Amino acid sequence: MKTIALDERTFELIKDLKRKQKFASFNLLIRELIKKETGVKDSMFGALKGKTKPFTRKERVNLWKDSNRLK
Repeated sequence: MKTIALDERTFELIKDLKRKQKFASFNLLIRELIKKETGVKDSMFGALKGKTKPFTRKERVNLWKDSNRLK
């Protein structure tokens, strides 16, 4: 956890935006603002965590074979 310093006016603006956009936390609001500004996909923020399945043994073996071809 980190702390950032804001002047009173900036804090009031971000607090109002958080309320209007109905974000549960400042952290979520700031992440959303960053994503919009930079165009970073949700997957870069861990949005896919727990939603993807692990590779099967056969898929892993095929990946290893492919990586050896590049050498």
